[in-house]
Amino acid sequence: MNVLFSCVPGFGHFHPLVPLARALTGAGHRVAFATAERFCRRVIEPEGFPAFPAGLPPHVAHQATLELPEAAERDPDDVWTEGALMFAKVAGPAKVDALAAAIAAFTADLVIHDPTDFAGPLAAAGAGIAWAAQSFGAIQPPPFWQAGGALIAPEWRRRGLEPDDRGGMFAHLYLDICPPSFQDASIAGIEVARPLRPVTYDTSLGSALPGWVEELDERPTVYVTLGTVANHATEVFDAVLGGLGEAEWNVIVTIGPDRHPAELGPQPAHVHIEGYLPQSLLFGRCDVVVCHGGSGTLLAALGRGLPLLVLPQGANQFWNARRCVELGVGLALTDGELAPPAVRSAVAALVHDARYRDGAARLAAEIAAMPAPAEVVPKLEALARRGP
Repeated sequence: MNVLFSCVPGFGHFHPLVPLARALTGAGHRVAFATAERFCRRVIEPEGFPAFPAGLPPHVAHQATLELPEAAERDPDDVWTEGALMFAKVAGPAKVDALAAAIAAFTADLVIHDPTDFAGPLAAAGAGIAWAAQSFGAIQPPPFWQAGGALIAPEWRRRGLEPDDRGGMFAHLYLDICPPSFQDASIAGIEVARPLRPVTYDTSLGSALPGWVEELDERPTVYVTLGTVANHATEVFDAVLGGLGEAEWNVIVTIGPDRHPAELGPQPAHVHIEGYLPQSLLFGRCDVVVCHGGSGTLLAALGRGLPLLVLPQGANQFWNARRCVELGVGLALTDGELAPPAVRSAVAALVHDARYRDGAARLAAEIAAMPAPAEVVPKLEALARRGP
């Protein structure tokens, strides 16, 4: 079986797909990826996967979205409409033809796409093969799918195909890596949703920890990250470091592979700043995670039973932050609340109050009980045999 993965060009979209791709290759199937050219060359091919250039770079798609008349008219707080415009009206149509060519060149039997890649279902339908979506976190709310489905529908009809009301995203199979108790209630309306355990994969930029990590003392260790998109919010790092600079904990900060640690200035001896560290190796040494609430970091932390302080910056991060608070697995500070004393107080609560650790441990057990990628491979084999 030849399986073509199609994703938006970003680590948060690519990394969650890699464990399933590895499981498929382990079962003897051929796997390739299709996304924007630069991401193919810089990230996917070094991981050993064949890659087909298809789609717009993120900055191009974002700029084109801002120039749409609909973007100027929307509510600035309505991130879901902006997301639907970018993914379904701009990025999806721009990718379809190149993705269709990749399907033909790879002689794909099945397409697996992330749930913001509206080109995936359309290109697969045009090729007469089945497709499946794999999530990267909690499902986007119904307004996103309603808007996205309507925006991509003209592209379906232009190719002589009949769209459904959600862009074909849930036509066959939706592999959901979000633990059920964390998930939004709207998942009940997705009849083809099936669980898939989220497996942390983040070693593409390095697979070892620096030696100083081994030398940390027995104090609690707090890890701070804003991911690979929100990591330019220097004012957030300043507030966090202002709160933790005089604290009694080990503090590890990563600011992203595109930034230099010196940008944040001199720090006390207990604060260690790096560009990038693999969380899959680091989290076993941490006690609390301070992050932006991106789904990848959030699920990786919960999978290790680590409580979180979430500092949401955009997109679905505000929803993730609220859910962490509701489930008792963490705390959240929004921009208006973000100040050094508030950061220090919140981290102290997460370090010393066992209720947060217990809540995170419950989520870790729930994640561990979800089917591993290798257990899902037979479902994909059956779907490819059955066809669309």
